[in-house]
Amino acid sequence: MRYEKDSSDYRVNLYALSEMEECVPMTKPERDKVRKWVRSGYELDYNPWNYLDEYGDHMNYLRAYRLEYGVSSGPWDYWQGPDEQTHWNDEQKCFLSKDKLY
Repeated sequence: MRYEKDSSDYRVNLYALSEMEECVPMTKPERDKVRKWVRSGYELDYNPWNYLDEYGDHMNYLRAYRLEYGVSSGPWDYWQGPDEQTHWNDEQKCFLSKDKLY
C-alpha cells in the first residue's frame, strides 16, 4: 500500500523508520534504499518482491532487500542463535523454520 504524504499512516511509517534506523545495523546503501522506499509512501513492513517470512507474512523492506541482493544474513542475525535461524526456500520465496525442513 502507498500512503499520501499528509496522512497519519505516512507519519507512523516515518516514525517506524526512525526506530529501525536507531536499532538495526545497516550499510549506507541499505539505509538509503529503505529511506527512499518509505519516503515514497510505501509501508516499511512490505516489500516489492512479495517475499514472505517463515510465518507466511510479508517481510519488511530491509530484510527482503537483503535477500534480493544477496545479503540474507549478517551480524544483525547473530543474536538469534543457530537454533532459531530459519532457512530460505528459493522456490517458495519464503523462509522455512527448521521443523518444516524434515
